[in-house]
Amino acid sequence: MNDHIDNLLSDWLDDVDAKPMGETDALARDTSESVAESLLVHGLLSEMGSRDEDRDADRIRSLMHAIDTADRSDSGRAESDSRPQPRSRRFAILTSAMTVAAALIMMLMVLGRQQNVSAAMASLEKVLEAAAKPLDRSYRVHVVEEYPRDKKPRNRSQEAWNREAEEKIDGAILYVRGTNQYVLTVLLRNGLMRTSGCDGELSWAFREDGPVHLSTDLSRFRGGVPGQQQDIPFMNIHSHLSQLRNGYEVDLTDGQDTAADGTPLSQLVGVRKSRDVRGPKEIEVWFDAEDGTVHKMLLDGLPRGRGGPKSLTLELIDQSDLAPGFFSHESHHDTGRRIRHEEERS
Repeated sequence: MNDHIDNLLSDWLDDVDAKPMGETDALARDTSESVAESLLVHGLLSEMGSRDEDRDADRIRSLMHAIDTADRSDSGRAESDSRPQPRSRRFAILTSAMTVAAALIMMLMVLGRQQNVSAAMASLEKVLEAAAKPLDRSYRVHVVEEYPRDKKPRNRSQEAWNREAEEKIDGAILYVRGTNQYVLTVLLRNGLMRTSGCDGELSWAFREDGPVHLSTDLSRFRGGVPGQQQDIPFMNIHSHLSQLRNGYEVDLTDGQDTAADGTPLSQLVGVRKSRDVRGPKEIEVWFDAEDGTVHKMLLDGLPRGRGGPKSLTLELIDQSDLAPGFFSHESHHDTGRRIRHEEERS
């Protein structure tokens, strides 16, 4: 059947009159119907796999009904006219069918894109709502990739580039509770531990061998927190909702993964729109689609102005409740430690 249609189509386009003149109208009608149906089916099948099949099937049936109605109308006029159908008329039918098919495909693509954006925004809202809840979560930081040492940023001096970062970010532990409470423990290269945090009222930081620095500026000691230098602080991601919406193209992919506890995970991917946006080039978020809890986040293409890795991940390792006062500095050092209050930065 397909070979027969192909032969008819080839003869039709080449204007070969292999059939008697009386059969020209029937040939044109049969060929136009076959071509229209083949074009529609071929173009739509590739789109239907990822669409709402019931809805798209209704649209296709409606369109095919309209095409059949038009074909019957054209056939009636053709039968009343014994003159042979000119080649331009047949070409017009084919062109119309192709135009209709292309328009429908474009419509489905646009609708599909809009649906994906809506689904991505809905998922992002769920993630942000979960991040804002006063629940305790612990994450381990992993460095995925370092920048090559032979490619120094143009805005960074050679001396600064040669100087290794004081903190060893790889292996750091980040504890978060809601939007403005966090604790980050980082091992320094000299073997000492640096602890920084915020209890929602004061930010603080200290080394094992030094005083505790306090500030009413809640972002004062976030310099060592992954993503803070890029305006994507994970512990306060809710406050950056507008930046995520406006600065990144966010897609909900069909990627699937499973957490260590068996929880099925969905994936959001955000790609930076332009260089004017401060932040990593790409952000991947693996989250529980049921409650929005983030189980893993990848920050890739981090800015190099202040050094640090090219990409890193934060991976959920625990969701146990921490002590009520865990995010205050008193819970992390012995009594009698010197306290230094710092002025709020303007």
